[in-house]
Amino acid sequence: MSPMIIAAIILAAVVFMFFSPKFPNAVVVVIGTIAMALAGFLPVKTAFNYYTSSSIILMIGMMIVGGGMFHTGFAGWLGRKIVSITGKGERSLQVVAIVSGWILSSVCSGSAALMILYPIFCSICLAAGISVNRILLPLFAGIGMGSFMTLAGSGMCSATASILIESGYRGWEFLEPAWYGLPRAIFGIIVLYFLMHKFLPTTYVAPDAAEAAKAENLPKELNGKMLVSCGILVLTIAGMVINSDICPMYMCAAIGGVASVLLGCLNQKQMFANINWSTVFLIGGMTAVAKGVETSGLGNAIAEGIMGIAGNSASPFMIIVVIYLATALITQFMSNNAAASLMAPIGIAIAQSMGIEPYAFVAAALFGSAIGCLTPMATPILAFIMEGGHYSPKEIFKWGLLECACSIVVAFVVIPLVWL
Repeated sequence: MSPMIIAAIILAAVVFMFFSPKFPNAVVVVIGTIAMALAGFLPVKTAFNYYTSSSIILMIGMMIVGGGMFHTGFAGWLGRKIVSITGKGERSLQVVAIVSGWILSSVCSGSAALMILYPIFCSICLAAGISVNRILLPLFAGIGMGSFMTLAGSGMCSATASILIESGYRGWEFLEPAWYGLPRAIFGIIVLYFLMHKFLPTTYVAPDAAEAAKAENLPKELNGKMLVSCGILVLTIAGMVINSDICPMYMCAAIGGVASVLLGCLNQKQMFANINWSTVFLIGGMTAVAKGVETSGLGNAIAEGIMGIAGNSASPFMIIVVIYLATALITQFMSNNAAASLMAPIGIAIAQSMGIEPYAFVAAALFGSAIGCLTPMATPILAFIMEGGHYSPKEIFKWGLLECACSIVVAFVVIPLVWL
């Protein structure tokens, strides 16, 4: 049996297990790593080195820094302050839900942003008599926008950066995703402001009173620990933007994480609790699987197949469109981190066959994976939003189409201009 066929069988098994709810994602990627190593596509002694790459260290460090902001109460205080600028009107709340989700998910994880803001908006909706299902989908949209403001904003950014580095290219700079994330947020906010009322359900859904009560525990005033956590975040980001050879991005993140613990922003138990180990394993494992696909020659075979479908004379822009839409499709039914990790090495292989740098094609995989908004399977945050707002799958899909349209317009303009 040829190496490509063996690699194809392993990849197909990994994808199948991703689609099946019976297999945890973190376990699936470990199985994939082991299989690629035993098949000879990865050195056995170093197969698990991908789980400790510089991108993984960066992501873990920023998870700890974000956890410090959460546990000191700074993130909650910031969320309360952002929301306090609005009145009780539905349209004002919708705009602030988008903006607050965007801002908070830019400095801490999307899950943390949701945990902070969900009780606040439940409380306001309860007091104002506004249906919570008119607010939660705009909040979800804002959280998605903030995930692409920095390299540490989402697991997909770290995953694709790792794959680029392992393939011999430079990884993303810390603020590089913002070339897409910022115009996506601005365009999305404008479009949603004028059109979202047509895509939101009109039936009344009462806010969760128990969640609303949690908003009362959020801090109302700044204290010393909050300022310390804020200072650590600012200094960490400044170091990442500078990204010197002496102290590269991942080292800045590690220092920020250690400082958060040593300065009392969170304790050791809280530190480990704030690391999303499932995401860490997923990114490390998918980087290993992607390397196995590349080493076996399967990546080149898939790339040639895509080129055959698109046509050998297909322009780089057309390849961007194909990779973007293919990633957007598969991310509706599997982890967006896994979707980006599957498509990024294929983009690299296509770029190599065309004799160009791969950044535009990898960016297409990265931002295509951002369209995890059509089904609740695409991301746990959407599943939570669906339950809290009592949305039907049809309502989720309808809203997702609006977000997809915004993402596609921005992606097909920005990616060629910035990375091609």
